[in-house]
Amino acid sequence: MIQASDLVEKFRYAFNNKWGYIWGTAGEKWTQARQAALEKTTDADRAQGRKYGSKWIGHTVADCSGLFHWAFEKLGGYMYHGSDTMYRKYCSNKGELKKGKRADGKELKSGTAVFVWNGTKYSHVGMFVGGGKVIEAASTQQGVITSAVTASKWTHWGELTGVAYSSTPEPKPEKGYAIVTGKRVALRQDPSKRATIITRIDTGQKVKLEDAPKEWDYVSYNGKKGWMMREFLQEGE
Repeated sequence: MIQASDLVEKFRYAFNNKWGYIWGTAGEKWTQARQAALEKTTDADRAQGRKYGSKWIGHTVADCSGLFHWAFEKLGGYMYHGSDTMYRKYCSNKGELKKGKRADGKELKSGTAVFVWNGTKYSHVGMFVGGGKVIEAASTQQGVITSAVTASKWTHWGELTGVAYSSTPEPKPEKGYAIVTGKRVALRQDPSKRATIITRIDTGQKVKLEDAPKEWDYVSYNGKKGWMMREFLQEGE
């Protein structure tokens, strides 16, 4: 049985390492030779890859369900490579999403797959990783990104077969504080990825918000103050 937290960490790894997107892939390195071969194809499914795929040469790539296939394989499990079949046959529990919340009123657990229903099939899938965020292999233009689980495109949720989901609800911070959602997130002296690291803070720890520029938050933790990237924080309401 795969732990949902381990699955989430695989998705965070792909995001943090700036993976790209090529339709039909599942965690392989994209090369000039592969791009050249792709550009000789004519099928419609590969049109975006022919047009934009060269930007991912040298990067690891996956499509939306391919990212799940790769993560499961790395953790000793198996997940079907195809979002429609994933929802229909590889979810042990599933239902509709309404503005980022399960329609049955129960907690949306970290590690749950979220799907896009296009009126005909489940055409896209991402993973809810907590803190109101989804990590998804979005498109050839964007690669692996984060998005809000409240985005209107996410219409359904599914707890995946072979995954152990925690029954412990996510910690919810009060106003003026935030919960760290990344693993060993750096607290830096300045709001820059190149700035000196003061310390690292693990998932689930609470920090106090001191200031809030566009991409970084100035926080305090255990008597130390510094900057953390906002994408790794779930702010209180």
